[in-house]
Amino acid sequence: MSLKKYTDIPLNADPSGRFVPWIVALMVYLATISLTVAFVVSSLISRWDTGFTARLSVEIPAQNAFDPDRDWEMTKIRGQVAQILLRTPGVGTVRTLSKNEVLSTLEPWLGQGDDLSDLPLPTLLEVEVKDRDIVDISLMKQNLSEVMPGIMVEDHLGWQSGILDLAHSAQIIGFLIVTMIILAAVSTIAFTSQTSLIIHRNVIEVLYLVGATDDYIAKQFQYHALRVGLRGGTVGFLMASVTFVVLKFFAKDLDTTLLNEVISNSALWSVALLVPLFVTAFMMMAARLSVRLALKYVL
Repeated sequence: MSLKKYTDIPLNADPSGRFVPWIVALMVYLATISLTVAFVVSSLISRWDTGFTARLSVEIPAQNAFDPDRDWEMTKIRGQVAQILLRTPGVGTVRTLSKNEVLSTLEPWLGQGDDLSDLPLPTLLEVEVKDRDIVDISLMKQNLSEVMPGIMVEDHLGWQSGILDLAHSAQIIGFLIVTMIILAAVSTIAFTSQTSLIIHRNVIEVLYLVGATDDYIAKQFQYHALRVGLRGGTVGFLMASVTFVVLKFFAKDLDTTLLNEVISNSALWSVALLVPLFVTAFMMMAARLSVRLALKYVL
C-alpha cells in the first residue's frame, strides 16, 4: 500500500516534529550501545561460569616448594596432598601446575622476565570439583594443614559470586535503560502527534466533511510515525555502526580479545538492526493510539 494515500495532513511541515527524527536517532544509538554493554557483560559471565565455578586451587608455601635439599620430602608432601584431595567427596581430578604455568600466573603481578625463574615459587594444584554440594572446604583445609601448616585452599566461587551479582545487575540496568529509551520515544511521538492534531485541526475538520473516519485520520499519524522512525532509526543505526567499527579498530590495537569478539558477533549486529525496527513499531502504535483517544475524547 502506497504511503501517499496517507499524506492529506501536512505533518512533515510541523515545527513541533522537526527535531523528532534526530531525537529518535539518539535514542536508537543509546539503546544499541546499552545492548552492546549487555552483550559484553553476558560474555564475561559465560567465561567466568565455565572458568571458575568447578575449580579450586591449592597452594603449597613457596619456602618449602622448591628446596633443592628436600626434593624427596617435597615430593612426598605433594603426594599426600593429592591423596587427601582425591579422597575428598565431590572432588574429581587433581593436577599439579608446571613451573611455567606458575610463572604465567604470577606475571601480571611480578612482570615478565628471566629473573622470575630464580624466585622461590609455590606449588599450585588445580582441583576439579564434580559435585560442589558435597565438597567440604573446611574439612579439606583441616586435613591439608595436618600434612603441612600453611597450605592454602582458594575457592574461586567465593569472590566470583560477588562479581557475577554485579555483572547481572549491570545487565538488568542495561535492559532497563533500553526500556526507558523506548518509553521516551513512545512519549515523544505521542506528544508530537497530539500537538500536530491541534495544529491541523482545521484540516482534520475538512477531512471529516468529505467523509474521513477516525481510523483514516489515525493512519495519517501512524504512517508519519513510520517515516520518522525509519529515518531516525537509520541514522541511529549508522551512528552505532561507526562506533562499532571504531571500537573494533581500537580493540585490535589494544588486544582486547573479548570486545573484539563481541563486536564481530553477528548476533550483536542483528540486534542492532532490530532496535530501530522495534522503536519504529512502538512509535507507530503510540501515534495511532494517542490520536484515536484524542479524536474520541478531545475533538
